[in-house]
Amino acid sequence: MRFRQLLVLAAGLIFALAFNVRAQTLADVAREAKQKKKESARPVITNDEMPSTASFASIRLLRQTPNPPSLAPYESTSMPLVEAMLEFAGVRRDELVFDIGSGDGRIVIVAAEVFGARGVGIEIDSELVALSRQKIEERGLKDRVRILHANALDVDLSAADVVTLYLTPDGLTLLRPHLEATLRSGTRVVANTFPVKEWTPTRVERLQGHTVYLYHVH
Repeated sequence: MRFRQLLVLAAGLIFALAFNVRAQTLADVAREAKQKKKESARPVITNDEMPSTASFASIRLLRQTPNPPSLAPYESTSMPLVEAMLEFAGVRRDELVFDIGSGDGRIVIVAAEVFGARGVGIEIDSELVALSRQKIEERGLKDRVRILHANALDVDLSAADVVTLYLTPDGLTLLRPHLEATLRSGTRVVANTFPVKEWTPTRVERLQGHTVYLYHVH
Protein backbone atom coordinates (compact mmCIF):
# COMPACT_ATOMS: atom_id res chain seq x y z
CA MET A 1 0.00 0.00 0.00
CA ARG A 2 2.79 2.35 0.95
CA PHE A 3 4.57 1.52 -2.33
CA ARG A 4 1.43 2.45 -4.30
CA GLN A 5 1.19 5.78 -2.45
CA LEU A 6 4.79 6.51 -3.33
CA LEU A 7 4.05 5.76 -6.98
CA VAL A 8 1.06 8.12 -6.96
CA LEU A 9 3.10 10.82 -5.26
CA ALA A 10 5.94 10.43 -7.77
CA ALA A 11 3.49 10.57 -10.68
CA GLY A 12 2.00 13.74 -9.22
CA LEU A 13 5.41 15.38 -8.92
CA ILE A 14 6.31 14.44 -12.48
CA PHE A 15 3.00 15.88 -13.75
CA ALA A 16 3.50 19.08 -11.77
CA LEU A 17 7.01 19.53 -13.10
CA ALA A 18 5.91 18.87 -16.68
CA PHE A 19 3.01 21.31 -16.32
CA ASN A 20 5.32 24.00 -14.93
CA VAL A 21 7.80 23.55 -17.81
CA ARG A 22 4.93 23.68 -20.30
CA ALA A 23 3.58 26.85 -18.68
CA GLN A 24 7.00 28.46 -18.82
CA THR A 25 7.36 27.50 -22.47
CA LEU A 26 4.01 29.03 -23.34
CA ALA A 27 4.94 32.16 -21.41
CA ASP A 28 8.21 32.41 -23.33
CA VAL A 29 6.33 32.03 -26.62
CA ALA A 30 3.89 34.74 -25.58
CA ARG A 31 6.72 37.09 -24.62
CA GLU A 32 8.53 36.51 -27.92
CA ALA A 33 5.33 37.12 -29.88
CA LYS A 34 4.71 40.33 -27.95
CA GLN A 35 8.28 41.52 -28.60
CA LYS A 36 8.02 40.78 -32.34
CA LYS A 37 4.73 42.65 -32.49
CA LYS A 38 6.31 45.60 -30.71
CA GLU A 39 9.28 45.62 -33.09
CA SER A 40 7.06 45.40 -36.16
CA ALA A 41 5.14 48.44 -34.92
CA ARG A 42 8.25 50.63 -34.85
CA PRO A 43 8.01 53.56 -37.29
CA VAL A 44 9.94 53.38 -40.55
CA ILE A 45 12.61 56.09 -40.72
CA THR A 46 12.57 58.03 -43.98
CA ASN A 47 15.51 59.81 -45.58
CA ASP A 48 14.21 63.11 -44.20
CA GLU A 49 14.36 61.75 -40.63
CA MET A 50 17.58 59.79 -40.93
CA PRO A 51 20.60 61.32 -39.21
CA SER A 52 23.58 62.03 -41.38
CA THR A 53 25.93 59.09 -41.00
CA ALA A 54 27.39 58.92 -44.49
CA SER A 55 31.17 58.66 -44.48
CA PHE A 56 33.59 60.10 -47.03
CA ALA A 57 34.15 56.51 -48.17
CA SER A 58 30.56 56.40 -49.46
CA ILE A 59 31.24 59.24 -51.93
CA ARG A 60 32.07 57.86 -55.35
CA LEU A 61 32.49 58.76 -58.99
CA LEU A 62 29.76 57.44 -61.28
CA ARG A 63 31.83 57.97 -64.43
CA GLN A 64 34.68 60.05 -65.82
CA THR A 65 33.52 62.31 -68.62
CA PRO A 66 36.26 63.43 -71.04
CA ASN A 67 36.35 67.18 -71.73
CA PRO A 68 33.49 68.01 -69.33
CA PRO A 69 31.60 71.28 -69.82
CA SER A 70 32.27 74.22 -67.50
CA LEU A 71 29.42 75.00 -65.12
CA ALA A 72 30.73 78.46 -64.22
CA PRO A 73 33.88 80.61 -64.25
CA TYR A 74 35.58 80.90 -60.87
CA GLU A 75 34.27 83.76 -58.78
CA SER A 76 34.74 83.57 -55.04
CA THR A 77 31.84 84.15 -52.65
CA SER A 78 32.45 86.80 -50.00
CA MET A 79 33.05 85.39 -46.51
CA PRO A 80 30.00 87.14 -44.97
CA LEU A 81 27.82 85.64 -47.72
CA VAL A 82 29.36 82.17 -47.22
CA GLU A 83 28.28 82.13 -43.58
CA ALA A 84 24.89 83.67 -44.39
CA MET A 85 24.19 81.00 -47.03
CA LEU A 86 25.08 78.15 -44.69
CA GLU A 87 22.90 79.63 -41.95
CA PHE A 88 20.10 80.14 -44.49
CA ALA A 89 20.35 76.45 -45.40
CA GLY A 90 20.10 75.49 -41.72
CA VAL A 91 23.38 73.54 -41.67
CA ARG A 92 23.69 71.44 -38.50
CA ARG A 93 26.57 69.73 -36.73
CA ASP A 94 27.87 66.59 -38.51
CA GLU A 95 25.74 67.13 -41.60
CA LEU A 96 27.48 66.68 -44.94
CA VAL A 97 27.73 69.82 -47.08
CA PHE A 98 28.64 69.57 -50.77
CA ASP A 99 29.87 72.68 -52.58
CA ILE A 100 29.82 72.35 -56.35
CA GLY A 101 32.56 74.43 -57.92
CA SER A 102 34.28 74.80 -54.55
CA GLY A 103 37.10 77.10 -55.70
CA ASP A 104 39.48 77.75 -52.80
CA GLY A 105 37.33 75.62 -50.48
CA ARG A 106 35.98 78.47 -48.37
CA ILE A 107 32.37 77.21 -48.14
CA VAL A 108 33.22 73.71 -46.95
CA ILE A 109 35.90 75.07 -44.61
CA VAL A 110 33.42 77.49 -42.97
CA ALA A 111 30.84 74.68 -42.80
CA ALA A 112 33.32 72.68 -40.73
CA GLU A 113 34.87 75.46 -38.62
CA VAL A 114 31.76 77.49 -37.84
CA PHE A 115 28.87 75.02 -38.09
CA GLY A 116 30.58 71.79 -37.03
CA ALA A 117 29.53 70.10 -40.27
CA ARG A 118 31.58 67.99 -42.67
CA GLY A 119 32.31 69.23 -46.15
CA VAL A 120 32.98 67.94 -49.64
CA GLY A 121 34.13 70.38 -52.28
CA ILE A 122 33.95 69.43 -55.96
CA GLU A 123 36.35 71.40 -58.16
CA ILE A 124 37.59 70.80 -61.69
CA ASP A 125 40.50 73.28 -61.68
CA SER A 126 43.65 71.51 -60.49
CA GLU A 127 45.28 74.70 -59.16
CA LEU A 128 42.21 75.53 -57.04
CA VAL A 129 42.10 71.93 -55.80
CA ALA A 130 45.73 72.20 -54.65
CA LEU A 131 45.08 75.58 -53.00
CA SER A 132 42.00 74.40 -51.12
CA ARG A 133 43.66 71.17 -49.98
CA GLN A 134 46.58 73.19 -48.62
CA LYS A 135 44.20 75.43 -46.63
CA ILE A 136 42.44 72.36 -45.23
CA GLU A 137 45.77 70.87 -44.20
CA GLU A 138 46.89 74.09 -42.51
CA ARG A 139 43.64 74.28 -40.52
CA GLY A 140 43.79 70.67 -39.41
CA LEU A 141 40.50 69.82 -41.10
CA LYS A 142 41.50 66.74 -43.10
CA ASP A 143 39.17 64.53 -41.06
CA ARG A 144 36.17 66.81 -41.71
CA VAL A 145 36.70 68.30 -45.19
CA ARG A 146 37.60 66.71 -48.53
CA ILE A 147 38.13 68.23 -51.96
CA LEU A 148 37.38 66.10 -55.02
CA HIS A 149 39.23 66.93 -58.23
CA ALA A 150 36.31 66.00 -60.45
CA ASN A 151 33.52 67.09 -62.73
CA ALA A 152 30.38 67.55 -60.61
CA LEU A 153 28.31 65.73 -63.25
CA ASP A 154 30.35 62.60 -62.53
CA VAL A 155 29.97 62.58 -58.73
CA ASP A 156 27.32 60.67 -56.78
CA LEU A 157 25.70 63.38 -54.62
CA SER A 158 23.37 61.09 -52.66
CA ALA A 159 25.33 61.44 -49.40
CA ALA A 160 24.72 65.20 -49.22
CA ASP A 161 22.49 66.82 -46.61
CA VAL A 162 23.09 70.29 -48.08
CA VAL A 163 24.35 71.36 -51.52
CA THR A 164 25.58 74.90 -52.23
CA LEU A 165 25.66 76.37 -55.74
CA TYR A 166 27.06 79.50 -57.32
CA LEU A 167 26.80 78.68 -61.00
CA THR A 168 25.68 80.37 -64.21
CA PRO A 169 22.11 79.82 -65.47
CA ASP A 170 23.48 77.55 -68.21
CA GLY A 171 25.56 75.64 -65.65
CA LEU A 172 22.49 75.13 -63.45
CA THR A 173 20.52 73.88 -66.45
CA LEU A 174 23.26 71.32 -67.19
CA LEU A 175 23.48 70.27 -63.55
CA ARG A 176 19.75 70.07 -62.71
CA PRO A 177 19.09 66.57 -64.18
CA HIS A 178 22.09 65.22 -62.25
CA LEU A 179 20.82 66.78 -59.02
CA GLU A 180 17.39 65.25 -59.60
CA ALA A 181 18.91 61.84 -60.36
CA THR A 182 21.25 61.61 -57.37
CA LEU A 183 20.01 63.74 -54.46
CA ARG A 184 17.81 62.01 -51.89
CA SER A 185 14.53 63.35 -50.57
CA GLY A 186 14.96 66.02 -47.93
CA THR A 187 18.31 67.37 -49.17
CA ARG A 188 18.52 71.16 -49.02
CA VAL A 189 19.96 73.04 -51.98
CA VAL A 190 20.96 76.69 -51.67
CA ALA A 191 21.70 78.64 -54.85
CA ASN A 192 23.44 82.01 -54.95
CA THR A 193 22.20 84.70 -57.39
CA PHE A 194 20.65 82.42 -60.02
CA PRO A 195 17.66 80.12 -59.42
CA VAL A 196 17.40 76.50 -60.52
CA LYS A 197 14.94 76.59 -63.40
CA GLU A 198 11.80 74.42 -63.06
CA TRP A 199 12.31 74.14 -59.29
CA THR A 200 10.12 75.94 -56.78
CA PRO A 201 12.11 77.50 -53.94
CA THR A 202 11.07 77.03 -50.33
CA ARG A 203 12.48 80.45 -49.44
CA VAL A 204 14.04 83.37 -51.29
CA GLU A 205 15.97 86.06 -49.42
CA ARG A 206 18.33 88.92 -50.07
CA LEU A 207 21.59 88.19 -48.26
CA GLN A 208 24.69 90.38 -48.37
CA GLY A 209 23.50 92.04 -51.58
CA HIS A 210 22.72 88.72 -53.34
CA THR A 211 19.45 86.91 -53.96
CA VAL A 212 19.67 83.43 -52.48
CA TYR A 213 17.28 80.54 -53.16
CA LEU A 214 16.60 77.60 -50.84
CA TYR A 215 15.14 74.35 -52.20
CA HIS A 216 14.08 71.09 -50.55
CA VAL A 217 14.41 68.01 -52.77
CA HIS A 218 11.28 65.85 -52.98
